[in-house]
Amino acid sequence: METTYVMVKPDGVQRGLVGEIINRFERKGLRLVG
Repeated sequence: METTYVMVKPDGVQRGLVGEIINRFERKGLRLVG
């Protein structure tokens, strides 16, 4: 199993992009833990 660290920068949070970023990872079949 591989582990990758993903950090959303503050401007991405302010712009409300967190949900879209999570959706992109899930569409690729990745599982988020956190």
